[in-house]
Parts: sequence; C-alpha cells; structure tokens
Amino acid sequence: MELTAAMEEREAALMARFAEAKRHDYRIRVLGRGFRIRSSQSAATEEIVSLANWDRVVAYQPADLVVTVEAGMTISALNDHLAACSQWIPLTMADGFDDTIGGVVAAGLDGIWRGGYGPFRDRVLGLRVLTPGFGAIEAGAHVVKNVAGYNLPRLFLGSRGVFGVITRVTLKVSPRPSVRRVWIWKGDWETLSRQADQLLNWASPWASILLLKEPEMDTWKLWAEWHGISKTVEFLQREVGPGAEDLPWWSSPGWLARDVTLKGAVPRRVIGDLMRVWEDGPLAVEWQSGAFWGGLPAKDCRRIMHWIRERFGGVEVVSGPDLDDASRSQNVTGPWQRLKQAYDPDAVLV
Repeated sequence: MELTAAMEEREAALMARFAEAKRHDYRIRVLGRGFRIRSSQSAATEEIVSLANWDRVVAYQPADLVVTVEAGMTISALNDHLAACSQWIPLTMADGFDDTIGGVVAAGLDGIWRGGYGPFRDRVLGLRVLTPGFGAIEAGAHVVKNVAGYNLPRLFLGSRGVFGVITRVTLKVSPRPSVRRVWIWKGDWETLSRQADQLLNWASPWASILLLKEPEMDTWKLWAEWHGISKTVEFLQREVGPGAEDLPWWSSPGWLARDVTLKGAVPRRVIGDLMRVWEDGPLAVEWQSGAFWGGLPAKDCRRIMHWIRERFGGVEVVSGPDLDDASRSQNVTGPWQRLKQAYDPDAVLV
C-alpha cells in the first residue's frame, strides 16, 4: 500500500526525531490520547510525541471486511466512518475512554464485548511500524486470511511502543447487529452467578455478560448485552424481562479511576473470589472469558497482582505507576530485552 507525500513527510520527521534523541540523550514517549500512561521510574529526560493528528482512513474495502487507518484515529471516529456500510469495530473500553486505534494495539487492550466477538488482537491483520533499529517495517497483511510466515503484529500488541511507533493499523471489521438489548440485575454473588450461567443456556453467544462491583457497594450488578436478530431478543424478553435499549454504565470516562488501573484475566472458577478480595475500587469482570478491568489504590495493587498470578491469571497495569517490572520473571525479561536491543538499539523509546 503506497504512502502519500504527507505520510512520507511525517514519517521522515519522526525518524529524524529518533536520531536527534540519540544525539542529545533523551527518550521519546509516544502518545495517542494519553489515557494509558504508566509513570516511568527512569531518570532520563523524556519528550512527548503525539500521534493524535494521524487520524485518517487509509483504505477501506467493505466487501472484504477490512479497513486500514492511521494510528491516531479514535475508535468512535472509525466506527462513524464504518457505519455508512453497516459495519463496525466492536470495541468499547470498560472505563469509557475513547482510545486511538494505535493506542489500543500498543497497550494490548480489550473491550467489554470480548466474550461475544473474540479478543481484539484477532482483528489486527497488519501494522506499519517505525523502528529506530530497522526503519519502517510492514507486519502482517491486508487480508483476512493470511497464513504466510510468523504473526509479527503480535510482537507489537501490548508492547507500549518500546520497540517502535505504530503508524498504521489494518483491522478486520464486523457487520453491525440489527438489534441490541441490555439487561441488568442487582444482588448477591451466588444469585447473580447462577443468573449468568442461565443466560448462557438461553442464548449464545452474548455480546457480553459482565459482573460489576462499584465502590462502596454491598451488592453486585450483572450486566448483559445481546446483539443479534429480533426473534432472539423477543425470546429473551419473554424469559428474562423487557430489558432496555441501552445502559451506558461505561459512558462516563473515569468511573474506574483510582491510583492504578489494572486489566487481565482469571480462570472462571475464581471470578467470585477476585470480586471479594478486590476491596477498595470498582471492577468489571466478563463472565464468559474471565477478562477484567479494575481500579485500585496504589497500596493494594501488589497484593492483588500477586493473588491473581498465584491463581494462574494474568494481570497488567493499564495506567498509573508501573508495577510490572519487579514481578516479571526472567523468562519474560530476557527475550524482551533482546527484542528491545534489536528494534531500539539506542533505547530512545520509552
């Protein structure tokens, strides 16, 4: 896919920044909209490079269910563009923020519809990345079915820009559902977990089944959203009640706000235990996959992260102080450091 003159000029300017950072001994931190910043312990001088104005649709093939966009385009702007063809990217963040597509990839995020639509990483078909070590590289392809070689885009998912700057993303899109309906219940854990299991028996797949714990609540909420055809919604309304057109509990950005925001996944058998030990902060856990988002005071984070990993779950800091390095095993840090040396040999990227 050819670059326009404007794209080439911007990429050349960014590559020049890499060389300048090396000469003047400072580091570059790349931002989309700045929602997922993890505070660095490095004493090196940092300069911010924003990709917020890299926000154009590069190519779109509705019949092929494929779109390529610049990394600074937001989820909502992309979905507005896709709506003309009754398509969308089913991705909404649990904390209500409107992330950039490049930011979602770099932070390794998933939204509240993972259980129904699968993980976001499976939608990432290709990337264009500017690296200090190798220059501009194209990873992946621009087609849905691609079995050639290694899945190199996975290397950059969740890397937070430490290997290179993601400038373009190619995604697989989905048809928009003809009908959407939301249900919500309040109650104790035992009642709501039985209800969540019953929902899976009535119809599948649900777009999402979430258990929510809000600050200073003695009860939990069960939030369920169905995407599909009208006949299924009519059946569900007879079984579980009328529901609502929408329930935007996530529409107020920052409802998860605490010192630290965590994301991850746990085995389904320990979802209830996780919600009980998560004492001081909001939490959303998806029933189908065990994926969760939550906010905590900094003093509680290491305890919760250790608890999750002891039970074979995964957890990562999304925003706030970076607590991962101290607990990351050598099995992870060794390969990570070698990749960093190859892609960014002068360590100019934070």
